[in-house]
Amino acid sequence: MTRLQLDELKQNRAVRFLTVGSLTFLCEYIVFYVLYVFLNWNLLLANSLSFAVGLSMSFMLNRLWAFKKQDYQRKVHHQAAIYIVLALSNLVINNLIVTGLKALGLDPRIGKIFAIATIAVWNFFAYKYVIFKEKDLD
Repeated sequence: MTRLQLDELKQNRAVRFLTVGSLTFLCEYIVFYVLYVFLNWNLLLANSLSFAVGLSMSFMLNRLWAFKKQDYQRKVHHQAAIYIVLALSNLVINNLIVTGLKALGLDPRIGKIFAIATIAVWNFFAYKYVIFKEKDLD
């Protein structure tokens, strides 16, 4: 891969989103694993706390790098408010997926991976077209 191709990849918003998502996933999953497996925390508590850690990391990295714009359509406090509403919805869905899959006999550690991947798909579109949308140049 040439330097030009690497530079083009770095400029691609989807690639940056996937990079942030991968880092966030690692952080969130490690926190979940430590709390749930090593410290024997309650499943919903471990899942919720790890989700909050991932949420914080994701917002900052997505705003500052993945969807970085010169001028956003919304101010940071509006972005954060919409982000929190989306995140709370995601948290409910995340918990439903993890606990639902556990009830079906799937190990919660696998269910957590499935939940994160599912939520990541619709988050990209919400981030790109709603939360981190740039101002129209009209």
